[in-house]
Amino acid sequence: MLRNVNHGSDAEKKICVIDEIGKMELFSQAFIQAVRQTLTGSETVVLGTIPIPKGKPLDLVEEIRSRKDVKVFNVSKENRNSILQDILAAVESCRK
Repeated sequence: MLRNVNHGSDAEKKICVIDEIGKMELFSQAFIQAVRQTLTGSETVVLGTIPIPKGKPLDLVEEIRSRKDVKVFNVSKENRNSILQDILAAVESCRK
């Protein structure tokens, strides 16, 4: 997932990488709060990994997935080598 924070500012945005936002990480309320706080801020592009939906939905993951300012890239064994350029281009466009 990639959160787009392009709000017309001329300054480049910082990048925060979160690997990963998954079931085990969600046992930490401090982690959940930090992720929400980072996503709410407008000065940071967030590049993170979230699991593919299966089984019981994870509240924070679904909250992130449904945000209008988030772009989700589905990475598979078949596309993992070719999708890199798309992700890099999206990150660069968000940083401007």
